[in-house]
Amino acid sequence: MSWTSEAGGGREFNLDQYALPDLRFSFQMCGTHWREVSTGWSYPAHNHALFELNYVMEGQQLMSIGEQRYVQEAGELLLLAPDCMHESRIGRCASMSYFCMHFDIEDAVMYERFAALGSTLFADNAELTVKLKPELEQLALLCSEQTEAEADESFAVRASVLKLLLELSQYAFSLPEEVSKPSAPDGRGTESARRLRERYALEKKIQDFLSGPETDGSWSERTLLPPFNWVGLFTIMVPDRSFWAKPDRFLAKILLDDALSEHGIPAVATGEQRLTAVLFMNGYSVPPLEEYAADCRRLLERRLGETVKLGIGGVAVSPGELKGLYRQSLRGLGLDEAFESLPDFEFTNRTVRLALLAIESEYAEPGLTLKMLAERLHISPNYLSGLFTAETGHSFTWHLTRIRIDRACTLLKGTPIKVHQVARQVGYSDQAYFSRCFKSVIGISPVAYRNKMLAYTF
Repeated sequence: MSWTSEAGGGREFNLDQYALPDLRFSFQMCGTHWREVSTGWSYPAHNHALFELNYVMEGQQLMSIGEQRYVQEAGELLLLAPDCMHESRIGRCASMSYFCMHFDIEDAVMYERFAALGSTLFADNAELTVKLKPELEQLALLCSEQTEAEADESFAVRASVLKLLLELSQYAFSLPEEVSKPSAPDGRGTESARRLRERYALEKKIQDFLSGPETDGSWSERTLLPPFNWVGLFTIMVPDRSFWAKPDRFLAKILLDDALSEHGIPAVATGEQRLTAVLFMNGYSVPPLEEYAADCRRLLERRLGETVKLGIGGVAVSPGELKGLYRQSLRGLGLDEAFESLPDFEFTNRTVRLALLAIESEYAEPGLTLKMLAERLHISPNYLSGLFTAETGHSFTWHLTRIRIDRACTLLKGTPIKVHQVARQVGYSDQAYFSRCFKSVIGISPVAYRNKMLAYTF
């Protein structure tokens, strides 16, 4: 029996009672980064539907917000309201470092309170700056990866963000009522925030669908998607792994969104070393998705200065076909579709990332063990095992097995070498054990898999 069915129990003994209203609100943080720049740096004029906290750690920053000019010294904090046009550049110093956090709150009361603060510069000794400084510096430290990550970084980020949000809320709540009301309640900020939230919700829906378990191919929630006649999908990948730990990864997503908006309604889902663009289009003729994707690739390579690989999924009329298009795009990038649902490791603990890199490069070594990796990383095997499970949801053995079987699939499809040779090349000295592992992951034996792939070829 649920607790609600007993909610009225004992009412005859109540002397008095009260209740608070039910509450549900969400917080969104994106594009948060730490950056160090040298003389000559500037960031062009732009606006966004997000609150922004900009904290200068060293040097001097010159910030223009509309017609207002600010000289922001080290230790000073600048709060920017949503939708304000702003630009920045380095001041009179050889170098500058700053931490920038963008966020949105989907709650009318909290949003209005924060928006009423406007765009304000807080001195280094201001009460709000003093209270927020420890969390801002902690987030900047985690962001720049200058810590050995002894603790769970993903939880540390969340804890610091919650503390920061609490202090900011208390500051906004402490202001007199006449100050805490928006000076220009024209609804523009609320409308732009609504559109932003709709975009985030669509991206999450797409990402959950693409990374979720296999279904029968249907997707019954078409009514919750934008109206469309065609849906297209392609995936871009930057091979340089270090790129995904830099602020430019956020720029890549924004550039894709902006470039595709002229052709329809885009949703860009983030994955491991890749971005998958889903585009909802209303035209009557089949859209030239390959042209759109090629244009996006050239744009990203020009703006980012990075090599970009492109995998075309194709165009369909049903959202239920997106998973098939996704697999096709991964094949175009040389990735095995059987492993498209591997967890996204780009935000995982630094120690786990180093271990995953070691697995990817040394999977063929039969002696590769959790104990060996732990010794190399100067931590205990139990601690490393716990990190793997906490950060990725799977054990060390799970990751090693899937990477080895992934490589085995490639060898079985693309080479004529015997199964026992494949087993040795991917780190298994025992062919029988390799076959059992292969079947547990793929569902069929290595021989059956090779025969199936040959049948598809012909």
